[in-house]
Amino acid sequence: MDFGFTAAQDAFRKEIRAELAARHIQEELDRLALRDDREPDVRPLYRALGQSGLLAVNWPSEYGGRDTGLAEASIVAEELVRAGVPDTLHVNTIQIVGLFVLLAGSPDLKSRCLPDLAAGRRFASVLYTEPEAGSDLAGLRTTAVREADGDGYLLHGVKAYSLKSDITDLALCAARTGDTEDRYQGISLFLVDLHAPGVHRETIPGIADEQFHRVVLDGVRVPAADRVGAEGAGWPLLTSALAIERTGLDYALKAERWYAAALDGGLEPEDLVEAGRYGAAVEAARLLSWRVIGQLATGLDEVDDTLAATAKLLTSELARSVAGWAATLPAPVGAARRRAAGMLEAAYREAPGLTLSAGTSEVMLQIIAVGDTDGIKHDDEELLLRQVRGEVRRRLRQATQDRDRDPVTAVHGPPAAHDDRCPAWPALVELGAPGFEVPAEAGGLDLGLAGSLAVCEELGRAGLSGPYRGVALTADVLRTAVQDGPGPAGAGREALFLLAAGELTVDCGDFDLERPLRTRAAADGVLVDGPVTLDGPNAHHLLLPVHVDGTTALALVPAGRSARRTERIGQDTVVTLEGVRIAPRDIVCRPSGPDLRSLTARHRVRQAGYLLGLARGALTAARAHTAERHQFGVPLHDFQSIAFRLAEAAAQLELVRLAVHRAAWLADEGRPVERAAVDALGLAAEAVTRTTSVAVHVCGTRGLTAQRPVQRYYRLARTEAVRLGTPGRLWREAALIRLAGRDDLEMLTRPTLAETGGRPPEDRNPKWTGGPQ
Repeated sequence: MDFGFTAAQDAFRKEIRAELAARHIQEELDRLALRDDREPDVRPLYRALGQSGLLAVNWPSEYGGRDTGLAEASIVAEELVRAGVPDTLHVNTIQIVGLFVLLAGSPDLKSRCLPDLAAGRRFASVLYTEPEAGSDLAGLRTTAVREADGDGYLLHGVKAYSLKSDITDLALCAARTGDTEDRYQGISLFLVDLHAPGVHRETIPGIADEQFHRVVLDGVRVPAADRVGAEGAGWPLLTSALAIERTGLDYALKAERWYAAALDGGLEPEDLVEAGRYGAAVEAARLLSWRVIGQLATGLDEVDDTLAATAKLLTSELARSVAGWAATLPAPVGAARRRAAGMLEAAYREAPGLTLSAGTSEVMLQIIAVGDTDGIKHDDEELLLRQVRGEVRRRLRQATQDRDRDPVTAVHGPPAAHDDRCPAWPALVELGAPGFEVPAEAGGLDLGLAGSLAVCEELGRAGLSGPYRGVALTADVLRTAVQDGPGPAGAGREALFLLAAGELTVDCGDFDLERPLRTRAAADGVLVDGPVTLDGPNAHHLLLPVHVDGTTALALVPAGRSARRTERIGQDTVVTLEGVRIAPRDIVCRPSGPDLRSLTARHRVRQAGYLLGLARGALTAARAHTAERHQFGVPLHDFQSIAFRLAEAAAQLELVRLAVHRAAWLADEGRPVERAAVDALGLAAEAVTRTTSVAVHVCGTRGLTAQRPVQRYYRLARTEAVRLGTPGRLWREAALIRLAGRDDLEMLTRPTLAETGGRPPEDRNPKWTGGPQ
């Protein structure tokens, strides 16, 4: 799976930024910023953009474009918003109306209409909604009747809640041209001249800065040449093009811009948790939008309707939520912060409308609810990894087919075995999974973190555990311990061979490099004391972070050597080490700062993948139950109150999946992964808790027994979601990384950091004196 842009696309983005810095564009942007009216006229700015060819870059050059692709057009859309260009006129004129004309307009209509739109000489709006036809567009009543003695149509009807129709020249209008029993038939699309006789426009005041408009069509004549597509073929065009409106990119960009403004306004220490959470969600939402764009780039028929609905749902709801959160922050002071406050106040009023346009959130949930079992087709993984995942899933299914034969053990015993007694472990060893991340020269398969992630997800999906994550982390540690040549030397190299063969298992427990165990000097090495939370009693070795000679070291200690007291606290096994000797040969690694962060990040990504698998397993089991279980004569899934809860969970898990897989991709590409890893783990930790709780609830009392496996996922989520830190701790860390600008990821959620070399100005957060540790 590729989460990056090509070198050519990166160069194109830099070129666009340079063009937006041109004097004539900056003058219009400055003039717009100085306006104090609620809805300033943006047409002069758009004319400047059109003069530079920045409005319709993916259109053919004969129509005023640059002959680029959809990806490049989306890059331009991002940079326009980031530069401060209001986007509604661009979305309506170029991305909707212009694209409809490109898709279905006649050659004559294209040549007459498109060049003016691309140049910013004329503008367009959309006339779909009517007073009695909103989400149910097939209920529209506007008619288009053929002229008795002419080559045209006469349009009669009322369109409502249109944006920018007071200043646009053209409008794409849906009207009935036939009277059929099937209300989805007989709808046609027209390009209406809004300056024509019979067009009456009036404002419908609303709370947002951009006002709605009511457009009355009283016998408006439209030539047949201005019909878009064949007569009566409007509905297929509307439905096929809905994915264009549902990429969610415009909503994701609003969320990004509002999030950046919230950070610019200054944060209190107690705001850091929400700042971290929203930062992760904003970036993941953008990933989701780009995934839809990637499908669109290959053709409208390639777009997964469930994915498009997911993108629209989550990005619009996120933008609304970010605006609501920003409204709760302290009132900023200073001129720059007052500008941010003004933007956020307007955002608060605009945000509710985002969840209504292009289909309400409820419509999106309905589309997701009737999708396939997993909600979305995951066909974006590389073929080899798909094959690996499929084989792991098959073997784990075989290993667990008789697992819950004893219902008492199924609910009263441990939810999963963490050591090599796990029923999946022999199957994984036979498959070679312990060596997925081990270099080939040490007997491994060198599949990278992405390969390991497939195993972790499938273990979670099966409700299993085992020593796999500890083994993979230890392989990371041993690779970090390289001394000479391409591979680890001495005992470390031998241990890697044993790991790859599945002959050495490691318990790393609640591995935390930021909190190493204290040691005291001894004749041969050091002695370590203190409590650690381990997975179980039967691993071959323990991997312990210890404090030695003023630094953090990693020790691989045979489990049989340790002197310890063991007690069970809830589902946790807490072991108190008492004078356990660590010899110099047991120290396998003394990682530097960057290595420490890399080890932690990779371990977090695997854990995030495991949590994602747990959540998916619970959701699949719950959906199966609601399809089989009937109440009042119908399946439970037919009740929207249940179907929508599961649909929302499925949508959120797609967001988590992208965040987790992107973090693995960054690690395998050798790019900064620290922030992406903490984002992925935070999102996964909250999602698994929420999803397993929903799953148990919708399964009713059966979900509390061995009749349904959801209880297993629910119990595992209790400990696994906080294994590497509570979500609150993770979000605080993520926020501090963002505020420090401590990475160079391309997908920034705070573009203004570029102005200060990646660090916020000192006066930007005057009440916050802490910093990333």
